[in-house]
Parts: sequence; structure tokens; C-alpha cells
Amino acid sequence: MEKKIVVLVHLGLPYRKTIKYANMRARDMGAKLTLLGIIPDFVENNRVALATYGLASYKAVAGSVEKESVEFFERVVQFCLDNSITVNTRIERGNLEEVLKRTASDVNTKLIVVPAPTKHDHHVPFLDTIRQFAHNMLEYDFQCPVVTVLAS
Repeated sequence: MEKKIVVLVHLGLPYRKTIKYANMRARDMGAKLTLLGIIPDFVENNRVALATYGLASYKAVAGSVEKESVEFFERVVQFCLDNSITVNTRIERGNLEEVLKRTASDVNTKLIVVPAPTKHDHHVPFLDTIRQFAHNMLEYDFQCPVVTVLAS
């Protein structure tokens, strides 16, 4: 059984200090470091908003978000390579809470590190997700702690 520390990578959220912290913890614990990229799913509210404002087709916007998410994830992986940080990589679709639940229920995951938002436009959705996650966490059998790193 291989211990791992997972860093969630989400489009636009800071990652440098988060990865450095997770890397130190992985060395201390003798665990492997895994970067988990999240490609957000559009929930029904987002689809309705797109249809209401007629900004673009759902398919075009979803494709653009996926492309931007993958490009951002590739920049994060390159940061690790540039800093001689060895990582495993994985990409999943879904919202932050769903991905946290799936990852935290894995018995091999010993710690999940989540970056904290520093831009105002990320605060509300991110903090709401963390609030919901904390509120609902008693319903799930988590195998590891989840920490957030302020990356100011």
C-alpha cells in the first residue's frame, strides 16, 4: 500500500506555496505526491445562466473551460518539473466537493492539500464549497485530513 498526499489543482487558484507545503509533508511522511487537476462540470444553474444571457453555446463554453483547465494544470506540472518536485498526475471532472469526497475516501490518501483563493472572484464559490464540505463531512467516512494552504 503506497501512501500519497494529494494536491487539488483548480483553474486560477494559486499553487506554488501549496505544492511546496505538500512536498515537505510528503517527504516527512514518506508518501508520494499527486497533483489532481479538476475540470469543473457546469451545473444546471450555470447552464440556465448561459441560456438566459445568450453569451455562447454551452458546448463552446464547456470546451473553453476544459481547455483552460488542462493548460493551467500543465503549467502547474511544469512548475514541479522546474523545481525538481516529483509528482504523479491525475485529472478528474466534477465540482470541488465531489472530487474532495472521492479523494478523501481513498485509504491510500493520507492528506489532501487544497489551495486557498487569493482573488476576490474565487472567494465566494471556493469558501462556499469548503463550508458545505465541512458541514457534510460527518456523512462520509474519510480516511485522511483535508488542509488548505493560504497562498498569498
